[in-house]
Amino acid sequence: MEEVGDYMASPVFRIESDDSAQDAAAFMEGNQIGSLIVQQVGEDVGIVTERDLTTKVVALGKDASDIKISEIMTSPVLTMDRYLPVEEANVFMQKNKIRHLAITEEDRIVGILSVRDLIGFFSKDFRMQE
Repeated sequence: MEEVGDYMASPVFRIESDDSAQDAAAFMEGNQIGSLIVQQVGEDVGIVTERDLTTKVVALGKDASDIKISEIMTSPVLTMDRYLPVEEANVFMQKNKIRHLAITEEDRIVGILSVRDLIGFFSKDFRMQE
């Protein structure tokens, strides 16, 4: 059985809770990523995703430079241990209706598993069956 850690994206990119939504969008675009872990005084306190930016800022016509990450982030961060099976992460993400899952090792966030990563996992199995 393959583990979550084999498919997660690492290293984890972080942003401060008082940074702006504009800062987050630019950082995500520049690094071609879909989520950031939000920190406050060095502690992980939330996650902000592309979807948060589109639904909580752009769709509402808000100025991204005036919105703090703390206003649009999801908190608390849902996590899963890196050594658990990928299939378990898939079920967990579906149940919680999330597209990005923080992955931990010894209670520290070390990666992010996205729906795109799951597609890679499941399509690998599909290709092997052909």
